[in-house]
Amino acid sequence: MRAYAATFAGAFFSALLYSTKPDSDHEAILHREATAAGDSLRAGVTAAPDSFFYDSAVGLEPPAPDTPAALPASASDIDELRAQSPVVPVAGIEARDLLDSFDDRRGSARQHNAIDIMAPRNTPAIAATAGTIVKIHSSVAGGLSIYMKDRTSRFMLMYGHLEGYRPGLAEGASVRKGEIIGFVGTSGNANPTAPHLHFQVMRSDNDTEWWKGTPLNPFLIYQPAR
Repeated sequence: MRAYAATFAGAFFSALLYSTKPDSDHEAILHREATAAGDSLRAGVTAAPDSFFYDSAVGLEPPAPDTPAALPASASDIDELRAQSPVVPVAGIEARDLLDSFDDRRGSARQHNAIDIMAPRNTPAIAATAGTIVKIHSSVAGGLSIYMKDRTSRFMLMYGHLEGYRPGLAEGASVRKGEIIGFVGTSGNANPTAPHLHFQVMRSDNDTEWWKGTPLNPFLIYQPAR
């Protein structure tokens, strides 16, 4: 626990120390520090201090995401996100480690519309790209979740089943690519023995209905363009 606390503290204060550096340098530092935190967990540090966790007030379960005809998912959407060079949103996980579970069924009729990224509990969840925190939410299904818009405000990224949020994270805050925003867990309806990040990406032009949008397959974003 002490090892993790030291690693996290290093990552957090490095973000402050280098806040005046150019974006590209800053993002590289944040990603490197977050990855180091993930590597520490893999070395056997599997718990973070309880003080690192902040629960939001439990909100009402939002309506099921819809797919409005006005926002068709397309290859151009995937290309636009790919052009942002997103990092995998779990520290220490590489693109080659990802599995495509987008089309998997959940229950009798619901499509997953996301990918699950397996990792030890409390592995740092990091911002896949630069953007803005739109909603910090808690629900029966998704558990502790974060919804963030990318820098173009055209895409919503959802991080679900978190164990907790990064201290001080607030709605409206700007985040850099690679910045720690939470910790992998099993909140909501996730299997308590299989911690993972539920990572969903949607094309969305409406911040006020942050749960709605056209699902895009996150797995494709991390694959080479054809």
